[in-house]
Amino acid sequence: MDQDRITELINKSEITSIVNSYFRALDEKNFAAQHFASIFTPQAKVTRPNGASLIGPEEISASHEKSFTRFEGSQHFVAGHDISLDGRTANVRANLIAMHMWQGSTTDANKLDNFFIAGGVIHATLMQSDGEWKISQMSNAVLWRAGGFRDMMQTGTVPKEAQSFDVSQSHEPAARQSFGI
Repeated sequence: MDQDRITELINKSEITSIVNSYFRALDEKNFAAQHFASIFTPQAKVTRPNGASLIGPEEISASHEKSFTRFEGSQHFVAGHDISLDGRTANVRANLIAMHMWQGSTTDANKLDNFFIAGGVIHATLMQSDGEWKISQMSNAVLWRAGGFRDMMQTGTVPKEAQSFDVSQSHEPAARQSFGI
């Protein structure tokens, strides 16, 4: 195997690790701004499924910390990292399935009202600086959701159509995109 191919494989492995470390931080509720600074560039942009954007590791970590207080726990499965490299820039497309247990549910996933699950596609751009890859932008396009929808907006209430949103009944983009996760 030639050196260029080895370098490419190492870069792809490091990129996958950084993307996974972001979702691990969410699941472990590790919202320390310093930790997020090791994952994101200083001007990184995270765009939530509802279109709201967060800029910089401090804002991203603070917003996630506030948002995730609603959840007793979460688990994010990221798979199928499709990575294209262009010098010190990488573009990633990956599949995401995320489950969130509402506070007070005592992690009982046998009751629909205790959790919601969502599937979608992550798009991210990473930049390499000083030999380290960091996320410069990330967005999550939610394709489906199921489960119990309590107060889905970080602040505010769920639109009436979203309160009973069931993927078997509706595939309306407005219903999918109205959530604040």
